[in-house]
Amino acid sequence: MIEGNINANTTHQNTTNNKIEKNFIKEKDIINNDTIKILIEHNNSFNDESTNYITTFNDIKDKHYNHKDSYSDNKGKIKTLRSNFSDIQDEVIITNIGSHYFEGQENIKKSVEIKNCPYKKKMLKIFLRRLVCATIIGIIGICIQCYFIILSDTYYKTGDEPLKDRLHEIFKEIPAFMNTPFVNGSIMFFLAITLLRFGLFCPLLLSITILIRIILMLSFIYCIRSFFIYVTTLPCPIPTCQPLKHKTLVENLYTFYLIITAQVYECTDLVISGHTAFTTLLTFFWFFYERNIYVKTTIFLYSIYIYIIIIISRFHYTVDVLMGYVFGGSVFLFYHYLVDVAARRYALNTSVFPQTYGFSGSFTDRFQVFQYFIRAITYLEALDHRMNFALSYDKEWNCFCSCVPVNKNSLLIKKKNVRNEEYYDFSDHFYHSYAGNGTYNLSTIRNIIKEFKRFFGMNKKN
Repeated sequence: MIEGNINANTTHQNTTNNKIEKNFIKEKDIINNDTIKILIEHNNSFNDESTNYITTFNDIKDKHYNHKDSYSDNKGKIKTLRSNFSDIQDEVIITNIGSHYFEGQENIKKSVEIKNCPYKKKMLKIFLRRLVCATIIGIIGICIQCYFIILSDTYYKTGDEPLKDRLHEIFKEIPAFMNTPFVNGSIMFFLAITLLRFGLFCPLLLSITILIRIILMLSFIYCIRSFFIYVTTLPCPIPTCQPLKHKTLVENLYTFYLIITAQVYECTDLVISGHTAFTTLLTFFWFFYERNIYVKTTIFLYSIYIYIIIIISRFHYTVDVLMGYVFGGSVFLFYHYLVDVAARRYALNTSVFPQTYGFSGSFTDRFQVFQYFIRAITYLEALDHRMNFALSYDKEWNCFCSCVPVNKNSLLIKKKNVRNEEYYDFSDHFYHSYAGNGTYNLSTIRNIIKEFKRFFGMNKKN
C-alpha cells in the first residue's frame, strides 16, 4: 500500500511538473513572439517613415530622459526598454531568436537604403531652392547699398579737403599699380580660392549652406552700412573725385551696374569699408571652417595684405578699414551664434522656438528680435531638414556629413562629469552635420563627375 501511494504521488507530481514546464514553454514562446513582433513593428515604422519622408520626432520633446523597464521575476518575461529620445538606440534584450529574424533585419535595411535614395534628391532640391532665395536677398541688399551710395554722393562737393589720416600721411603718393582693378582683383582672387576650398572640398550640402551663409551675411552688411553711408557724408580721400548723380530709375539701374562692376568711383562710399568687411567674412570662414593651421596663417597674412592696399590706394580711410573689420567679424560671430542656438533647440525639441519666454529664460530667449532672426536663418538654411536627416539616416552619404557612417554617434550622447554624474551633451556628429569638421572631402567632386557622366551617357551599364 505504501509503495502504491508513493508511486501514485510520484506519477501525479511528474504530471504536474510536465504541465508546468509546458505552460512555461508556451508562455516563453509567446513572450519571444511578442518581442519579435515589437521589433518588427519598430523597424517597419522606421521603414514607413523613410518611405514617406517623415522626418519629425515628437518623442524628443521629453527632456527628462526617463527610461521605463518592466521585468517579471517569476516567469522571466522580457519587455522592450523604451527610450524617450528618438536618436538614442533602444536597448532590447532578445533570447532564442532564430536566424530568420536577422535575415528579415537585413532585408529591412536594404529596403530603407533604397527608399532613401529619392529622399537624397529631395534634400538637394530643398537646399537649391533656399540658395535661390538667399541669392534674391543678396541682390536686394546690393541694390539697396548702390541706391544709398548715389543718394550720399549728391551731398558731396568736389574739392573738399580729405580728413587727416596717419597712414595716408606716411604713404603720400599712391603707387601706380594700386588702382581699382588691382585692389578688386586681389579680393576676387581671395573669393575664388575660398569658394574653391569650401565649394569643392566639403560635403555637397555643407558647401551649399556655406554659400548661403556668405550671401546672407553680405546682404545684411550691405543693408546696415547703407544707412551709415547716407547719414554722414565724409570727404573723399581723393579730392578730385566726381560724385554720382541721382537720375531717373532706368539711369540709376545702369549706375548700379557700373558700381557693381567697379567702372565708377564712389566718392562717399566710406565710414564702414565694404571691401574690408567682405575680406573679413572670407577670413573668418577660413578660421572657423579650416583645420590646417598653416593654411590659416597664410590666409591671415593675405588678409592683412588686402587691408594695407585698401588704405594705401585711398579706397578708404584707416578708420573705415578698422570699422569694416570689427563690423564684418561681429556679423559673422553673431550669425553663427544664432545658428548654434537654432541647431541646439531643434536637436532637443524638434523646434527652434524657445521653451521659455520672458525673464524665465536666457538672454537670447528674452529678446524677441533674436527669435525672428533664428526662424529666418532656420528656413533659409533648411536647418530643420538637416537636423531631421542627421537624426534619422543610418547609412553613409558623404555629401551630407563627413562622419562614417553618418550617425555613428547620435546627436545627443551620454557623458559623465568630474563627480561621475551622467548628463547629456551634443556629439561630434551634431556639430559636423551643420558646421563640418574642417577636413578635405572629395564627395562633391565625385558627385559632379558622376552627374557629368550621367548627363553625357557615359555611365557603365550593369
